[in-house]
Amino acid sequence: MIDYDSLLQPMGADIGNGQLKLVSAMSETRTESYIHELDERSPDGVKGYVEYLRGDRADLISKQWIGGINAYYNGLTSIRRVTDDKQGKPNLGLQLFLSALSEYAHRDQWNIALAVSVHDSKTLGSALKRSLEGSHHVRFRNKESIVSIKVVAGLEEGTGAIITYQKQADITNAILYDLGNGTLIVSSFNGLKMTDRSYSQNGGVEKLIDQIATHDAIRERLLKEGDRHLIRKGIEAQTFTYGTQHPDWNFESVYREELPKWVKAVLAPTVRPWEDRRDSATALIAVGGGAQLPGIESLLSKKGIKILADPLWANARGLYTLASRKVAQMEAK
Repeated sequence: MIDYDSLLQPMGADIGNGQLKLVSAMSETRTESYIHELDERSPDGVKGYVEYLRGDRADLISKQWIGGINAYYNGLTSIRRVTDDKQGKPNLGLQLFLSALSEYAHRDQWNIALAVSVHDSKTLGSALKRSLEGSHHVRFRNKESIVSIKVVAGLEEGTGAIITYQKQADITNAILYDLGNGTLIVSSFNGLKMTDRSYSQNGGVEKLIDQIATHDAIRERLLKEGDRHLIRKGIEAQTFTYGTQHPDWNFESVYREELPKWVKAVLAPTVRPWEDRRDSATALIAVGGGAQLPGIESLLSKKGIKILADPLWANARGLYTLASRKVAQMEAK
């Protein structure tokens, strides 16, 4: 009989400013990048709830939190978001990962080989690795687990997407546009090797959502600024509905007005410095949640930039592929 608890489990985690995407052999899980910290134990059954009993993260011992969408439902204005802090990924990465892992079938022991990415690995990569690695004794759904994590790869964001798309596009001299919630990143690749990159940390899709939330028409309708989470969910659903209590109203007209402004003021300045490289590029590819914005495909196509299949998942799937290769290499030794 195979002892599944003792197996080294490869996983890829794309800890985004908007959502964490976790890919393993068992499933693909997406959770909002929200954390709601609690002063006392939560009732059983709350999705995303974690108790940190003991382990290598001394700062988390005896703490409990809810991660993901239920953090928003329970905490609303008191939630911590990855996008709120330039150190958000190292500060909240483990909490979000454990909240996502809590939705898997219970195991007494997890031995995880994890591949992750970050938008600036030189300044944040070591901190993210330190925050994740080690042994973490936790309680999920009233059952205890020991989660041991070894970070087997820490990549610049976008590299995972190139791994995913290497058979779908000519990546000999590719440019990748990563349109994230909190950052816009442009990278060049010679095969799987990144040769250059630039990023804007304050100009992702969150900026577009802010523009919509503070628009006169939104404030006139709601008598306050719009809720950023509800606006993002309405955009993702492509219905532009605002929550559940406004069935006869949506914000599509505001979105259509603000999208070109965001492209001109935020996206274009990030893309423009790369114009001289476009003519020799073998592929121009857009990924990230921003590549799924309604109406963005036609705007990008004018620049010859293509959106390939599942741009939201491309980076996480590539990270999982790499983690699987690393595990195979370790097991072969």
